This record gives sequence, structure tokens and C-alpha cells, in this order.
Amino acid sequence: MVSMKQFRLLGNISAVTLLFFAVACGPSLTLTGVDYAQPIESVMIPDQDGNVEDVRVGVRFNVTSLNVKERGEDSPLPNEIRLIRSRDGYYFITAPGYQNVYVFKSDEGSLELEEIIEVSEEGLSNPAFNQRAPHVQLIDGPNEYRLTKDGLAN
Repeated sequence: MVSMKQFRLLGNISAVTLLFFAVACGPSLTLTGVDYAQPIESVMIPDQDGNVEDVRVGVRFNVTSLNVKERGEDSPLPNEIRLIRSRDGYYFITAPGYQNVYVFKSDEGSLELEEIIEVSEEGLSNPAFNQRAPHVQLIDGPNEYRLTKDGLAN
């Protein structure tokens, strides 16, 4: 005879086994061919704390540590930050006076630096980003650069 205690134990083991297989065999779906490109750059003005936001594309972050990396401690924030997102989901960020374009990938609640692309030894005067698939185009006066997440494109 099976006791009530053994019957409950057998029932619990069966329930756990069934739950394990249900979770392991759950639906799986991958959407491919996603284009993350932001067709128009964002021009954002930092507040006194270094926060920038573009409600249109749903992004908000603080540029203080980026500015320290580019210009050093106690440097004033730029008047504006330029940002565009590439087809493969990387954020390209620069500002007037910056020598570099910073490439970030998004992570849970953060942007992680992926690459620093040096584009101007004297600093950009009036940078502007455009989408030019498969590249991101950076224009600064007569100078034009084709950028990828890995650096300057040929």
C-alpha cells in the first residue's frame, strides 16, 4: 500500500518534473533583420548636471563621465551633444570641440563604451551625423567621415 505521505511526495515530484519540461520546452522566437537605425541625429543640450534626453527616440543619460574622458576633469560641458544610432544598434556620440566619436552598445540600463574613433586633432567645429547605410556619416565642415562600430570605414 502507498501511504498518503508517499503519494504526496510522488505528486510533488511529478509536478516539479512537469514544470521543468514546460519551461524548458517553452516557446522560442527570434525576430531577425532588425534595423535599429535612427534616421535623424539627436541634438541634445546638457543640463547643469550633465543629463541629456531625447524623448523622440526614448533615450536619457548623463554625459559628465564622457566629457571628463574627452576633455579632462573640471572641463565645462559642451553646449550640445550629437547622437545617432546605427543599423546594428550602436550609439555614436560626439560634440563640438571633441576630437573623437564614442561608440557605445546598450546594456541593461547603461551604455558601454565599445570604441573611440579619433576624427579631428583640433576638435570638431560643427559635427553632424547622417545615416548612410551601411555606415554612419559624420560631416564637419568640408570633412566627411564614414564610421562603423569598429572605427573609420575605408
